Amino acid sequence: MAATRLPVGAPVPAPAPPSPAHGAPVVLLGWVTARLVVAVVYAATDFAGRSLAWGDLALYEFWARQIAATGAMPDGVTWMYPPLAAAVLLLADVLPGPFGPGFVALVLLADLAVLLLLLQAHRRGSAHPAGMWAWVVLVPLLGLISWARLDLVPVVFAAAALLLAARRPALAGVMAALGTSAKGWPVVLGLLFLRERRWLAGALVAGTAVAVASTLLLDGTWTFLRNLSGRGIQVESPMALPWTLQQALGTPVDGDFVNGTYEVLEPGAAVLARVATLLMLVVVGLGLWLSRRRTPALRWYVAVVALLATSPLLSTQFVLWLVGGAAVAAAVPGPDGRLARRTLPLVAALVLLTHLTFPLQWGGLVGDGQLAAASLLVRNLLLLGLAVWLLVAARGGGDGATVDVPAREAPVGG
Repeated sequence: MAATRLPVGAPVPAPAPPSPAHGAPVVLLGWVTARLVVAVVYAATDFAGRSLAWGDLALYEFWARQIAATGAMPDGVTWMYPPLAAAVLLLADVLPGPFGPGFVALVLLADLAVLLLLLQAHRRGSAHPAGMWAWVVLVPLLGLISWARLDLVPVVFAAAALLLAARRPALAGVMAALGTSAKGWPVVLGLLFLRERRWLAGALVAGTAVAVASTLLLDGTWTFLRNLSGRGIQVESPMALPWTLQQALGTPVDGDFVNGTYEVLEPGAAVLARVATLLMLVVVGLGLWLSRRRTPALRWYVAVVALLATSPLLSTQFVLWLVGGAAVAAAVPGPDGRLARRTLPLVAALVLLTHLTFPLQWGGLVGDGQLAAASLLVRNLLLLGLAVWLLVAARGGGDGATVDVPAREAPVGG
């Protein structure tokens, strides 16, 4: 049916109210139910993977106590976080009760914050409901590790930076700076808003404030940069694909724990780690250039997928970056959102296979298990396939719609 042409100067009709199937009570009930299911399954099932998923909380507590006692960042090589991560750990430590539940409660609040931002955009009529439902479903598919690691915190800030960009650009810039201060990868957001002065001003002011305050208050604020520089090829990374295939075919792979992660120690791995870092920068830049006429949300999604597909590091919790990018991009109305929504089944498969790899099959993966390697191989091939598909599909122009501003239909012939 042809679109109805509106008379010149006629008011644009208000967006239709959300249907009951996408109302706040239903969405919130879905959010609570999905997370309760994960809690019940992990609590009722006695398996080694539960302690693996929960295990880093003891390290986080140790770091928090060390920071509080010494006034300095942790001195071990496993500390690889920007300064705001320390603030999150200290906050969890001062909450009443044990550290672990306090930390999980904080991350759950961050999880809920993303949903509320997506729900608010939907209620204004400027977001597709698939975005919030993707967030409701995909985060729990990763299991307990979603809330037992720091990574949901920067995901929240990155999502807020995109969802608020059209209406509150200065605040959006602040959110991006805070996300980068918790874990470095949201810095890529700055490349999407180079021409937005208020966005950049907010980011620069907030980033400078965090940098100055942390440098004055804590010794060793920037040691994490040195620790990051010596990383190799993590076994879960797509860059380890040749050795993952080798193990899946039955030949053991030499590897060991280095700087807190299990890395490939086969000949050529160290050289590939250096090449992979350069490749990652090139591919992310290519993705941003190819998608330059697309919406910021879709461009962010493309960049995150490109980063994960080419990074020498890919811990399980990094997949939450992909989930956040997919959910926000899927909320965009118009062609860009439809493109992102077509990827959601593939993203769900990626998340489930990641959960299967860690913690469920982790013992087999680091112990030369063929089935575990085969699961990881499939996951990484799907991730590479998603990256290639997005790079190709994101070329050209979109409709210019954003999550925050309702898209208006162009008149017939326009």
